[in-house]
Amino acid sequence: MDIGMARTGHAARLPGRTDTVHHSLESPAAARSGMKDVSAPQPRRQGEELMDLPEAWKTEDGSALTLRRLEESDAEKLIAFVRGLSVAARYFRFGSGDYDPGLDETLRYCRLHHDEGTHLVVLTPTACGEQVVGSARYVIQPDRTSCEFVIVVADTWSHHGVGHRLIDALLGCAKAQGLQKIHGRILASNRDMLQFVRGFGFAISDSTEGDWMKIASLDL
Repeated sequence: MDIGMARTGHAARLPGRTDTVHHSLESPAAARSGMKDVSAPQPRRQGEELMDLPEAWKTEDGSALTLRRLEESDAEKLIAFVRGLSVAARYFRFGSGDYDPGLDETLRYCRLHHDEGTHLVVLTPTACGEQVVGSARYVIQPDRTSCEFVIVVADTWSHHGVGHRLIDALLGCAKAQGLQKIHGRILASNRDMLQFVRGFGFAISDSTEGDWMKIASLDL
């Protein structure tokens, strides 16, 4: 499951932000420009009061999962996660089937400031330590009232509720931060993702880029 096809440029390359949303999910029933516009409403600072995180649960098959905010120490885990995605998942999310983030780029993802957005991950314990199985983020737009999101779930973890938990938590963080609207760019061919976001009340519209790209938007 992945949502968000990356546009060129630094902001679009940040994992978890939707420039295109690719997502093989279970169906559930940018960065700031250099100067801040002080005349526009400013989102509240992100703190632990925004969401009750971390959140831990077990799937029906007994797998243990934890949802929490991405930390700088997660860089290597995030790299391994992206490298473990299928070619199709990487293409839908990053615009390239052989996309491979380096450490410097990944560290930038991990250092997203609370005034820029929120990045969440879902992890599961393994014999070699924690493994990232899902990632979602939003980046606050220059108007300071809206954000763009992306979400990716490991192919082998589809239909385990990971995508549902991530998007639900992401929406909660965006609301708590005072944002008014969230949107993502989704390939028209990504029918699973379109169905998924519709289940959360997102409206789907055509993109000005062409009928191959859709915009999913939701008022918070």
